[in-house]
Amino acid sequence: MKIQIICSSPGMRRNGIAHAASEFYDDGHWTEDQLDAFRADPAFVVREVDDAVENVNTATDFQLKVDAEVKRQVELAGEKLANGFKQAVDEAVIEKTAKLKGEQETALDAIGKKLATAEASVTDLQTRLTAAEATSAELQKKLDAASEKASTKK
Repeated sequence: MKIQIICSSPGMRRNGIAHAASEFYDDGHWTEDQLDAFRADPAFVVREVDDAVENVNTATDFQLKVDAEVKRQVELAGEKLANGFKQAVDEAVIEKTAKLKGEQETALDAIGKKLATAEASVTDLQTRLTAAEATSAELQKKLDAASEKASTKK
């Protein structure tokens, strides 16, 4: 059995304490004289409640439920924060990776252009070398022909 004290003016003081709008107390918490004082005051209603029939919560029961709910809410908020942090880190990694990939592609493009320029220079030098070799061979033939003429004239 529980005793429910209902106060029409929460915060009102009776029997040494300020009262909430409604509070449940274990049987024996208040003396019969104290309960009679509550019953005599129109600002209070005293109910005897069979806790086997009604769902009755004492202040301790209520506090335990509040504490459990606060714990659940804190854990839920912690999970949300952790998930949000993980998502932010993942997005930052993706963004940084894309930026680095772009920078690498830009660098590779620049290297490709330099390589193409170098290849063009090598091709030009090979063309010049081939022309120089042809000129050198032609000059060698002329020199050989001139040397032969000079040796036959003697």
